[in-house]
Amino acid sequence: MQTSVRTTGRALADAPPPAAPRGKPGDWAYSESRPVATTASARPGDRVLRGAVYRVKRADGSVEYTNIPPASGKGRAVTMLFTYIATCMACDLHSPIHWNSVRLNLEDYASVTRRASVDYGVDEAFLRAIIHAESAFNPHALSIKGAQGLMQLMPATASDMGVLDAFNAEQNIRGGARYLGQLLQTFKGDERLAAAAYNAGPGAVERYKGVPPYAETRVYVARVEELRQRYGKALHRPLASSGAGSGSAVQ
Repeated sequence: MQTSVRTTGRALADAPPPAAPRGKPGDWAYSESRPVATTASARPGDRVLRGAVYRVKRADGSVEYTNIPPASGKGRAVTMLFTYIATCMACDLHSPIHWNSVRLNLEDYASVTRRASVDYGVDEAFLRAIIHAESAFNPHALSIKGAQGLMQLMPATASDMGVLDAFNAEQNIRGGARYLGQLLQTFKGDERLAAAAYNAGPGAVERYKGVPPYAETRVYVARVEELRQRYGKALHRPLASSGAGSGSAVQ
């Protein structure tokens, strides 16, 4: 049997623009949908935040790998292998996202985050804020630096936390929660410093005796704080004020 493999691709910014693109040239584009298969960038030269890689297998045995969203059809099978992001959602200095009003996600992985928060001593609101800041709840996210999954674990960190498959949602969340728990212990329960260490590394936080003077880390910490407060209010609201459907995403 003979098979052939070829790859096709183009800068996703060259793809046909979707309706009502957001952001300015040079800004990251953003979409809350999961998973994201195409970019929301509309103009050549825009940096692309998200995309995907597909495998297309044809009836003759040939295989193509492409970042151009293909249409499945007769005699061909299309599989999305993974999605990718350029950096964590809350790390972009010029983010167009309004972090004080962006939709929260209270449903996805609820039982896993709840259990992990108890097992590793991390407030569920803080855990969900980190997931939101890192990947916007995309379990297939892969950054250009190699960070993987919901909590964007680097391979070495994932290995240290006992994660065998960083793209397995439960393993990723538990590994990330375990790491956050360790950071909280190191920094005496200070979530602000734990978030800074999650982004820049604990060594940098210890060296500067606080949030490091890195622009990315400072905006990350501020956005995580905003999300953590909002998730805290949504998750811990009085029972009397939560009616049917209160577990759904909220503004």
